[in-house]
Amino acid sequence: GFQVAAVVFLSAAAASADWTGNGKMTCYGHMVVDSDIDEGSTNHGAGTLNCNPIEWDGGSGLGPEAIFVETSSDSFEIWAWDYHPSWGFGDVMPTATCTGDMWYRSEDMGGGYCTPHKTEKNWSGCGLAQCNGDIVVKGI
Repeated sequence: GFQVAAVVFLSAAAASADWTGNGKMTCYGHMVVDSDIDEGSTNHGAGTLNCNPIEWDGGSGLGPEAIFVETSSDSFEIWAWDYHPSWGFGDVMPTATCTGDMWYRSEDMGGGYCTPHKTEKNWSGCGLAQCNGDIVVKGI
C-alpha cells in the first residue's frame, strides 16, 4: 500500500522531462552559438543558442551557471547548483536550445561564473547570451 505508493512517487519525482515553448531564454554559462553575428549585446541576429551549464563546484570560487526562461504565461530558472550528477542527485544537468533572434557576449560581464574561450567557427565557451524564439529545455 503506502510503501509502493511512496516508491512510485519518488521514482516519478526523479524522472526528467523536456519542456518546449516560445519566449526568451537567457544563458549564463557554457554555450555554443551558431550564428553569423558578431559578439555584443547590440548585435542581434538569427541563430541558434545551445546552453549547456556545467555542474557547480562551490570550492572553485565561481558562481553557478544558469538558464532563465520567460514566456507570455510562464517563467522559470534552472540553476547548476541544484543538479549534482557526480553526487547522484539530479542525475542529468538540464540543457536548453533556442532558435531565433539572439545576441551573445564571450564573457560573464562580472557575474563570476566563467572564463571564456573562442573557437574557429562561430563561438563556443562560457559567457552570457539571450535568444527570443523557439525553446527546448531537456532534462528538467
